[in-house]
Amino acid sequence: SYSVMEICHEHWQKSGIAARIEKHKTIVVEAKLSSEMGACVERYEELVQRGQGAMFFAVCRGKASEGIDFADRRARAVVITGLPYPPLKEPRVVLKRKYLDAIRPEQAQMLRAGDKVLTGNDWYQQQAYRAVNQAIGRVIRHRNDYGAVILCDDRFGSSAARDALSLWLRPRIHVCAGFGDASKELVRFFKANLSKP
Repeated sequence: SYSVMEICHEHWQKSGIAARIEKHKTIVVEAKLSSEMGACVERYEELVQRGQGAMFFAVCRGKASEGIDFADRRARAVVITGLPYPPLKEPRVVLKRKYLDAIRPEQAQMLRAGDKVLTGNDWYQQQAYRAVNQAIGRVIRHRNDYGAVILCDDRFGSSAARDALSLWLRPRIHVCAGFGDASKELVRFFKANLSKP
């Protein structure tokens, strides 16, 4: 959510983390207002074109999640912190979950053996992973593109979470023991892909 992103960004600014990042890359934060999004993306693109690069902070299901092409050097990594569940108490979410649970007995009678009925909770989980997969798709835009996908949440280590990720990504997943391990993997990955445009 935008509020969580703002809290994180403010914390990074107060703690000095943002200043350390900005020694290497300029931070661009996704605009809340649609009318400001064009200027935000233009600024990011300009930094990339200059060869300086930038970090684009955005939220899953936000304005940057669809319709903007971050192909090639426009995005070489996506970092996802947490699982982007829809707001649990949002009326649309509450109604959808109740509806799926209410029609479950009817659906069960119509299914073939081995098929699974989608429960309200299954749908809720599905929405979070749909947003994750969409965010991952921001960094890999075509067959010859490359980029690192960094999933920062212990829940991504479970087999159920990996099964919810896009099929093309699953065989490429590396679960790292900690920051040092992840850092080494990223250096290795980018060195191997450095010769690509």
